[in-house]
Amino acid sequence: MKNETFSLKKRLVVFISIPVLIAGFLIALMSFLFAWHEITEVYDAQMAHSARVLIDLTEDDLGSSDYRTRHAANTHPDMQHRYERKTGYRVWYRDELMLESFRAKDFGDFRAPEGFSNQRLNDKPWRFFVYKDPVKDITVEISQRYAIRYELINQLMLSLLIPAFLFMPLILALIWWATGKSLQPLIQLSKAVDSRYSDDLSEIRVKNTPTEVMPLTEAMNRLLRRLEESFRREREFTDNAAHELRTPLAAMKTQTQVLAKKLGQQPDIKEGFENLNVTIDRTHHLVEQLLSLARLQNQTFKLLPTDLSECLQQEIHELAPLSARKGQSLNLNIAEDVLVMGNADTLSMLLRNLIDNAIKYTPDNEEINISLTHQGQLNITDTGPGIQDKDKVRVFERFVRTDKTGKTGSGLGLSIATWIAGIHGVSIQLQDHQPRGLTVAIEWGVIDS
Repeated sequence: MKNETFSLKKRLVVFISIPVLIAGFLIALMSFLFAWHEITEVYDAQMAHSARVLIDLTEDDLGSSDYRTRHAANTHPDMQHRYERKTGYRVWYRDELMLESFRAKDFGDFRAPEGFSNQRLNDKPWRFFVYKDPVKDITVEISQRYAIRYELINQLMLSLLIPAFLFMPLILALIWWATGKSLQPLIQLSKAVDSRYSDDLSEIRVKNTPTEVMPLTEAMNRLLRRLEESFRREREFTDNAAHELRTPLAAMKTQTQVLAKKLGQQPDIKEGFENLNVTIDRTHHLVEQLLSLARLQNQTFKLLPTDLSECLQQEIHELAPLSARKGQSLNLNIAEDVLVMGNADTLSMLLRNLIDNAIKYTPDNEEINISLTHQGQLNITDTGPGIQDKDKVRVFERFVRTDKTGKTGSGLGLSIATWIAGIHGVSIQLQDHQPRGLTVAIEWGVIDS
């Protein structure tokens, strides 16, 4: 089953933003309902109050003969407010229409029922309130178009929604930023793990670790402790086994040499003893390499300013007789006083393995080029069979040998070299050399003298 990945940040943003948007919508809806209810209450109360005021104001004047004339003069349309054109009133005395506003003339013979009611006149919705005083026999009708209420509710909702829409992108941006900030400890934890070398199994420590991330950090630290214990036992076994093998191998070597002197007169027996000696030497070399690797893995090395040029010259001097026996020429171009942060013993071991490999795989009577620049660029070039591209990574693994030349070796030399390089914070690069051969390149960080 395929394991699909997803962005935790995007998922959190979505999970937070959707409830925020839904809550915003619900708040807007509830605000609309509450505002509409209050507007209805206020306007209805105003209509009821206006009806009672009209009754009180017109009670004494309804019998006056010039009343209609005065009403007509006071209802000139040019003197009205635009909202007033959407309201109206009518007054009946003993079921006779005695008073009406200019807008109410459009109602004709229409009579609304007593109390509050919603009516539709001339394709427009109206709100009516009719109050009848049975004692005075006066009926008052107050009318109001719903457009007034709609306009007010629209203004209120716009005043609420416009700022919300303007600030919503800012809120979403803040959610995105806050989510990324909250996930920063996970990114720091990932960087802390990713930047480690394979031999660094110390506890992971991240500053300001959140409570939610702490269980993951503690679980990883427990795993690192178990790995450290497992590797420690492995290294102890390798170290002890190599030590135990040294003595019997030395005894076998001595006994073989003694027997070769006694019985080595016959050619077939002599050849057998020579092959046995080669096998013992190869096994002894493997044991020495295992011991070297075990020591490297069991020790903590302090890096100090070290003269890389001097270490390189010393190893070349020690291995020069081996090269001379094969008739090889060493072409040297080594800058002096190249200082790097390193450990002299392990640096010498690394350089010895690399130069020894170059001598081993370079044919007799050919050249080996070794150069070191003031910038810390080290190149060791041989003219051997080289390494195929597909094997350039595998050769750094333990006990891996890819050459078909029949040269003796343990398959640990490059593994030890790359381990030492990792301690010093550098890497070994393998490059093809034309027309044939291999260049081992290392770029060191130089200390300014």
